[in-house]
Amino acid sequence: MTEANIERLVKMANQIALNMAANGTEEEVAEQIAQRLGKFWPPSMKHSVSEHLAAVQDKLSPLAYKGLLKLSGGN
Repeated sequence: MTEANIERLVKMANQIALNMAANGTEEEVAEQIAQRLGKFWPPSMKHSVSEHLAAVQDKLSPLAYKGLLKLSGGN
């Protein structure tokens, strides 16, 4: 994936995290984010963002990062 595509995924993850932020504790929301991305993102998107997670960590909200970390199996 191109850098622009990764940036778009980061933006989407941040928007999802922002929309879900009031849904419970930080851990609960991170799990909800991981479940949502796991359900609606195709494998190529999940793989791409997981592959670049360390490189984009500073661009992700803390909730989005935790959700993506859970999605990639990093708890």
